[in-house]
Amino acid sequence: MSAAVLAGPAPASAGPVPAVGRPATRCVVADQRLGQISGLVERPGGFSVLNDTGPVLWRLDGSCRVTHRTVLRPPAAHDPAAAPLGGKRFDTEDLAVDASGAFWIADIGGNTTRRTAVSLFRWRLGTPATAVTRYDLKYPDGPHDAEALLLSRRGQVAIVTKTVEAPGVYVANAPLAPVGSLRLAGRLHIRRWCPSCRYRSRLVTGGAVSADGKRVVLRTYDRAFEWSAPTGDVVGAMLSGAPRQIALPASRQGEAIAYTSDAKTLLTATERIPAPIAAVPVR
Repeated sequence: MSAAVLAGPAPASAGPVPAVGRPATRCVVADQRLGQISGLVERPGGFSVLNDTGPVLWRLDGSCRVTHRTVLRPPAAHDPAAAPLGGKRFDTEDLAVDASGAFWIADIGGNTTRRTAVSLFRWRLGTPATAVTRYDLKYPDGPHDAEALLLSRRGQVAIVTKTVEAPGVYVANAPLAPVGSLRLAGRLHIRRWCPSCRYRSRLVTGGAVSADGKRVVLRTYDRAFEWSAPTGDVVGAMLSGAPRQIALPASRQGEAIAYTSDAKTLLTATERIPAPIAAVPVR
């Protein structure tokens, strides 16, 4: 089905709705090494976070103190198009955990690099830091900036681009291989859902899928867009229906979002220190 057919949801309300309960700060990251948090997942007793500077996983306890740091060492790019042409070596912009418990790091940013292919790194806790599986995925239409990775419980892998126009939803062609490709599944018309949304409200900076695979959320700098995906088809849900809009706590540069294990609360984090990890009740 063409992107034009998929990308025609009905308009949503113009403004974000309040959270179900009052947002609260879980803890505040004070470690100066974590001034560029771009990815966040909840873990037993705390969190794991990712800076946008490379594939390094930081384990935080419930008080946001660093308890462990794992510097992953992925293999070199399989596809030369995935190697940055300039700027920093990595631009890691999102973090997710799949149904098996493995971490996925999305090296998909384009602020300082121009790549026609991007990379995903998969690593399982407890294995050597060199035991990283790398997937290089090529865009069908040139380089993009992106900061949101979505992993469905059905095994679907999607990347959402960061643009003030309609963000593209790019899906990895299955089965994943060391050298693969992305296809444009459709576009998200944020201006249609939110006519009053200004520049920062339209830039997608992170995404997450709930543990049961039935909810998917994208965030911008000041709000979240959430869809219900009862069948687990998160891409289909995003491209066929208008989202619920949720106001997020004010932050200086909010880029990370995650669900709690019960999907009742959204967790958010921001770049720059101090960096609060906030909890936003949504049901």
